[in-house]
Amino acid sequence: MAYRPNDHYVTCDICGGKFYRSECFKTWNNLIVCPQDFDGPRNPQDYRVRPRADKQNVKNPRPEPNVEPTITSTTSATSITDTTAASGGIVTNDGGSTVTAYGVCWATTTAPTTADDSTSDGTGTGTYTSGLTGLTASTRYYLRAYATNAVGTAYGPTVIFTTTA
Repeated sequence: MAYRPNDHYVTCDICGGKFYRSECFKTWNNLIVCPQDFDGPRNPQDYRVRPRADKQNVKNPRPEPNVEPTITSTTSATSITDTTAASGGIVTNDGGSTVTAYGVCWATTTAPTTADDSTSDGTGTGTYTSGLTGLTASTRYYLRAYATNAVGTAYGPTVIFTTTA
């Protein structure tokens, strides 16, 4: 570009480059736009600007959506008797919403849920221990840790144990 007397430089609001004022366009919303970023007018009131993703500043990014909590493990059953046992789990992430309940659930069928027998041992994240009661002697049980937040309930892996005779 040759020097032009009495012509000033301006900065493109899209790419940030410096251009002569006479080369740039002013859009309907008062943006100063260089020739590369300007699509041109279709109607006098219809100026279009191509966004340049690599140069845009996002002022208010969209927040991450909340998800179910993360259960990383279900503790193997211990202290097993004919009617009781102990287990627990680890809640490592609340999913962006406070964990309102955690514990373990068990049933004699696979994939137990909180609709089956369950404990409620607290709120928040971390490691916890649960006491299972009301079990039947010599019975095979399926056990899973769970955690609930405003989005839903998440379950840990299934553990299998059998009560004593």
